Amino acid sequence: MRPHRMAMAVAGVVLAGWGIGAVALLTFGALPPERAGTVAVLFPPATDGLAALAAVAAADGALVRTTALPNVVIADGREPGFVGRLRAAGAIAAYPPLDIGFVMVGGCTGQVPIR
Repeated sequence: MRPHRMAMAVAGVVLAGWGIGAVALLTFGALPPERAGTVAVLFPPATDGLAALAAVAAADGALVRTTALPNVVIADGREPGFVGRLRAAGAIAAYPPLDIGFVMVGGCTGQVPIR
């Protein structure tokens, strides 16, 4: 095998593995519908901040903060079934909010992570 083809094959395998891992993490890491509390909510890519806010309000939740991505917000709902109501209002999934520094949740927007 020529060196360039081998490098392309290795890169393809690495990218495929990363993609499969990312899909698995996003699929199996999603919170169950009966969950309540503070969550990171993922909406479809075309969702703007106003539509995300309306969906959180429709699910009887409160917006905690936005993120660098307009289709991802941090929301809080104390009643059981909050995640299920978010999905019914248009969310793709909800995840535990990650507080691993400003790079993950705000990038260079200067937003302070949730404490």
